[in-house]
Amino acid sequence: MFLQKGLENTSMVDIASQAGITKVTLYRYFPDRNPIAFEIAVRMLRKIAASAEIEGRDPSLENLRGFALAMIENFYQLRDAYRYIGMFDHLYGDRYPSERLAGWYKNQMIASAWDRPFFQGSGQAFPQRKPMVMIFNTVMSYLEKMAARGELTSADGEVPLDEQLSLFKTMVAGYFDRLMEAGE
Repeated sequence: MFLQKGLENTSMVDIASQAGITKVTLYRYFPDRNPIAFEIAVRMLRKIAASAEIEGRDPSLENLRGFALAMIENFYQLRDAYRYIGMFDHLYGDRYPSERLAGWYKNQMIASAWDRPFFQGSGQAFPQRKPMVMIFNTVMSYLEKMAARGELTSADGEVPLDEQLSLFKTMVAGYFDRLMEAGE
């Protein structure tokens, strides 16, 4: 429903109708649309992480390189997940609806493969923390945009989506290769 109508245009009545329940029943479990949107965002991020099989792996540059490249390689299977996260980021990117929901979401990210301890803290345990945060934000942002506007940007730039994804994958791989060669 969110992918069809957009997050901002989907009402609690729409959600209840789609779920085959009354809005009174829906309101017993959710005060508004925000917790539902956040739960789905967590599920989409977990789906993306699961597709790259990052769970349980150490934070070596080689493993992180594989994760970033798998995100790109699995684009078509995960397109709706990237589209959803793009819509989610657009709506909630600069503010959380409440501190309670912000805390819950952050705890979910810490518990998931997306925010392991090597992405947190000062970087003493993982000196590549800063470039990794930057590269994963870049990969995610690019894939969100391609999921939402890939065909349009392909037509405008006259570069097919498959070719754009291939070029982007080469760029990301090259960045990781340079980091690994430098021993950082």
